[in-house]
Amino acid sequence: MNWYLVKLVFSIDRADKTNKAEFDEQLRLVSAGSVADAYLKAKVMGQKLQNGFYDESNSRVVWSFVDVAEVILLGDIEDGAEVYSSTHETEEKENFINSVRRKGMAIQARSLFLC
Repeated sequence: MNWYLVKLVFSIDRADKTNKAEFDEQLRLVSAGSVADAYLKAKVMGQKLQNGFYDESNSRVVWSFVDVAEVILLGDIEDGAEVYSSTHETEEKENFINSVRRKGMAIQARSLFLC
């Protein structure tokens, strides 16, 4: 068996209908014998995770599974192993760096609070 990183994509539909389409992308680990098996396992997982609920304003929200967008074979899983990467392009270099640093500080603050 191998470990795969799969990306599940869900469409989030709200009864109050905003102008923007909303999607949730989830990265999950799947154990399978092949890429095809990992894809099928991830597809079943996504279908089982579809749901609907009422939000805090009593408006209906439905998460509909779209499909499996990526299946990536992972190598040996060890401390520090790369699982996923993406490249961002921006004309606002300093804003992006500051945003990443703010996220890091927030994680650090939460971890200190939980200790």
